[in-house]
Amino acid sequence: MKKPLKITLIFIGILFVIYHLLSWTGIFTVYNNPTTSNLPNLALNSKMVSSNLFEPKNGDFICYKNQNGRLGNHIRVHRLCGMENDIVEIKNGTLFINGKNADKGIDFMHFYTLTESEYQKIKPETNPDVTFFSRVGEKKDSIMILLSDNYSKENGLELRRRTANKMDENSIVQEMFNKNWNLDNFGPLKIPTNKVFVLGDNRDISEDSRFVGLIDKSDIVGTVIIK
Repeated sequence: MKKPLKITLIFIGILFVIYHLLSWTGIFTVYNNPTTSNLPNLALNSKMVSSNLFEPKNGDFICYKNQNGRLGNHIRVHRLCGMENDIVEIKNGTLFINGKNADKGIDFMHFYTLTESEYQKIKPETNPDVTFFSRVGEKKDSIMILLSDNYSKENGLELRRRTANKMDENSIVQEMFNKNWNLDNFGPLKIPTNKVFVLGDNRDISEDSRFVGLIDKSDIVGTVIIK
């Protein structure tokens, strides 16, 4: 074997070992984002880098261990939206942490109900996933689709956002917390010791702490540092 090729192979082998060592220890781990729960800020199948050297703070995306009947043991990614002793509350779809608006300046995804003409006007630009497209209303003459809040504001559609009112029931949320809460009107809830509260940026369809409960702090495996 020629010496330059041998050196190259040795160098590649060293990098391979270093990468897997860093990944095994959690110092530098690359994850694939398998869901749409954090649109529009984490795209489906996008890559992200996580590290356990960074202490997460509210607003950071965190990776944490999760187990359920459908997927078994796996890693989930959501935005950290409440640490131990924080008071979390969602009022009319807006998150407040310790009384301060925590959603300000972040682009989220929500359901919007549009007229047929409004939908046809923006259809060429949005190309919505048909999974999240439905016709609603008594005559099925309105369109409900997922849009980013920034896009909706830019196109004068912010008033079309669908928001649950305080009286709307959500059996999953109510059963989880034994309170008459729903996804848009939740809390106030004080986060217990060694627990955290997480939310997805795709707020209307994310399987986050509103639906599965609080996350054990010990299950956090890293903070997303590159996305």
